[in-house]
Amino acid sequence: MLEPLAVRRAPMLTLAVLLFLAKCLQFAIDSTALFCSDSGAFVLNGLNLAFLPQRSYAYGYLLRIFAMPFHSLRAIVAMQLVMGGITAWLLGFVLVRYFKVRPGFAILAALALAFDPAQMVDEHMVMAETAAMLAMGWFLLLACRYLQEPRLWRLAWIAFAGIVLVSMRIVYLPPVLVVGAVLPLAAYFWSPAWPRTKGVRAVSVALVVSCTLTGFAHWGYRHLTGRLGWREPAYHYATGFFLVASVAPLIRAGDTNDPRLSRAMVQTAFPLSDVTTRPRQLWVDGGFVYQIKAAFNGDMRASNDAADRLARTAIYRNPIGFLRLGIYTYLDYWRHLRKLRWALPWEIGATENSELLPYDTWVISSHFGQDVSHNSRLSTPSRRFYLLARYWLLFLLLSPFMAAAGLWIRPRDKGATLLAAFLLVWSCLVIASACLGAVEAVYRYFHPLSFTALAAAALLVEKFWRRRTQLQPSAQWHAVRTAAGDGNH
Repeated sequence: MLEPLAVRRAPMLTLAVLLFLAKCLQFAIDSTALFCSDSGAFVLNGLNLAFLPQRSYAYGYLLRIFAMPFHSLRAIVAMQLVMGGITAWLLGFVLVRYFKVRPGFAILAALALAFDPAQMVDEHMVMAETAAMLAMGWFLLLACRYLQEPRLWRLAWIAFAGIVLVSMRIVYLPPVLVVGAVLPLAAYFWSPAWPRTKGVRAVSVALVVSCTLTGFAHWGYRHLTGRLGWREPAYHYATGFFLVASVAPLIRAGDTNDPRLSRAMVQTAFPLSDVTTRPRQLWVDGGFVYQIKAAFNGDMRASNDAADRLARTAIYRNPIGFLRLGIYTYLDYWRHLRKLRWALPWEIGATENSELLPYDTWVISSHFGQDVSHNSRLSTPSRRFYLLARYWLLFLLLSPFMAAAGLWIRPRDKGATLLAAFLLVWSCLVIASACLGAVEAVYRYFHPLSFTALAAAALLVEKFWRRRTQLQPSAQWHAVRTAAGDGNH
């Protein structure tokens, strides 16, 4: 019994050692923490100097636990390098255990994620992206486990992992809600492990349990946010501002009978109908959001609620236009590939207009004993590597098509076919959420596609390799291929 167990575990242990060495090497080469304009809010949450739920306070708690006690910015980088290593290991595990990919290909895919330019720079940025990637890898692992072996109790873990993911980045909210609603249906109709003796009643119970648990988890998170902020339950308190700026080109005078909003429409410094002005409507003084706040005399709660109602009215009136805005944003990712030289430095805090606020700079310097006022001017190895990542970003943009190709070639294993479909659906949901909820094309929003893109690439390579060799795997190779073992996770 010991030898087969060792054979099954060997690839995953090898991968763990390789990733440990890779992350140690990366830390030795570059351990500099990087900041952008959003980073200050995370640090303020972590130091308990403010409560800013529009920037993940869950990530702020991670900073408080793992970095603040050491008063070292390098501790933040070390924490996130460990997270990145675990995320890469989860990718290898999912490929071997559920997609039946050969361990060699899975290890290469995991190492590619460990050296992904976007992943490496995010591991140095004081932002929630790295923690969100780890949460997403865990969520996808649990979903794959459920699709392979549907068990009612696993839905509780999926609901919990989903709200952890949303707490890191709100952009995952629509994909998590959709998966919570349809996962039992997918298992019922397509999972070969679903007992055929269990009929509609069983899937109805699973569907009710999944939706109830997902709803309860989100209800709890919203109420936790309200309790911590001494306000009403919510995911955060600026959703209306973001949404109204995103759908500004759809808004018409008849969408509101509130004279304050009507006045804000007229007084905005940028035309609402111009889709290219959406970022300025949100961030720039004189933009639509600024005018809404001014119209309500700075009452943030009332102005955010009014903006939310106005945006939703415009969406309900013109849903096709809302979808067109999302398509426009997605196409912007392709159009702006030629402008990456100017766009990417801003995304990683390497330009003047993406610097920390003076107060945030003072707080960070006071707590960590390090002057970060000139952080935007630092040319670190991770920043330089990311600025060369043009073709990697193209790879991420192509990832949904790769997942579709993986489904089209239909893996021999029926369970792997279902998982390939799930991979495609998840990629499309992430893209749709990023494009429909954003005011502009920001490439770091597509960073989660690194995980799914490499999984799709490994699946395609595995299929092409099998076609080339036309060999059936031996029993021993099958044992190695299922390296993750049969235990519960």
